[in-house]
This record gives sequence, structure tokens and C-alpha cells, in this order.
Amino acid sequence: MGVAGQTETFRQCMESEQAVLDQLRKEWSAFSQVDKRHCVTLAKTGGESSNTELMTCLEMARDVRVLRSAAAAATSSGVDDTKATSSPSTPAAQPAPGSAPQEPTPSKQPPKADGDSTIREVERAKAEAQTAKESEALVRRKLADAEVALQRVKEEATRATADAERAKADAKAARESEAAATRKLADAEAARVAAENSCQVTKTRPVLERLRGLFRRPGNKND
Repeated sequence: MGVAGQTETFRQCMESEQAVLDQLRKEWSAFSQVDKRHCVTLAKTGGESSNTELMTCLEMARDVRVLRSAAAAATSSGVDDTKATSSPSTPAAQPAPGSAPQEPTPSKQPPKADGDSTIREVERAKAEAQTAKESEALVRRKLADAEVALQRVKEEATRATADAERAKADAKAARESEAAATRKLADAEAARVAAENSCQVTKTRPVLERLRGLFRRPGNKND
């Protein structure tokens, strides 16, 4: 189950990388050359490259450019409004004698782009991309370990099969040896019986000769 889970995780990771690669191919021309060079270099830094990390860097760089453009446009618009509302021919109001001096009115400051927030977003995206890369490397290591374990199991199965084949051959040889021993025993038993029969015939023949001699009669023509 562990090997199957690791294989499924690796498959999902590769499918995600392929989907991001397809998206990169579609949107590649929409990114600036500067951002592409920077993000490609960043993605290759620190180990194996990742399509997800490259896409995240490009999108963040594009968003930063959009935020800076919006901030610059807002700044330019604020400066133009300040110039339009101010009149150089109108003299500044002088304080009345004996009255307290008025505090100077602070000038309208142009809006400032939130650079710190953008930097934090970029850093967070880099951290997430690094985490994804480490996770992918961990999955690859686990998959490699699983493949090694599977190869070890295959080798053990091969050895077990060879042992079983040798055991079968030994059993067959033992059966053949037992059959040969049985045949030899049967041949020996047959030889023993034959020898005993021959011995009995040899012992019986002198007895018969003596009996024939006893029953012979002198002068018998048939003798």
C-alpha cells in the first residue's frame, strides 16, 4: 500500500507539472523578457528546476509590474490635481495682528506603492516554490526507495524459484534412486529364490538315486 501511495503521489505531481508546462507555453509571450530571464535563473538555482516555481515567479513579477504602474499612474494623477487646484496669482493669507500663527498645512503627499508588501509576496511565493520542490524531491526519493525494495523482492523471488527448482530436481533424483534400489532388491530376491530352488534340486537328486538302488532286483531284465 505504501508503494502504491507513493506511486500515485508521484503521478499526480508529474501531471501537475505537465499542466503548468502547458500553461507556460500558452502565456509565455505575455511575460516580459526581463522577467523571463530572471525567473528562469531563479528556478534553476538551488537544485532541480520546477515548472510550478517558474510560473509562480513570472506571475508575481507581472503582478508587481502592474502594481508599480498603477502606483505611478496614481502618483502622476495626484500631482496634476494639486497643480490644477493651486493658483500662483492668489497671495497667501497673512495672519491678523495679535493672532496666533497658523500651522502650515501639510502638502498632499503622492501615494506610495506598497513595496514591502510586494517583497513579502515574492518571498512567500519563493518559499512555497521551494517547499514544492522539496516535496517533489522527497517523493522522488521515496519512489526510488520503493523501486529498490521492489527489485530486492524480485531477486528474492528469483532465488526462491531457483531453490524450488533445485528441490524438485533433488526429489526427482531421489525417486529415481529409490526406483533403482527397488529394482535391484527385486532382482536380488529373484536370484535368491532361483538359488534356493537349484539347491533343493541338487539335494534331492542323491536321495532319489539311493531309492532307485534299493528297489532294484538282481536279474531283472528291465534294470
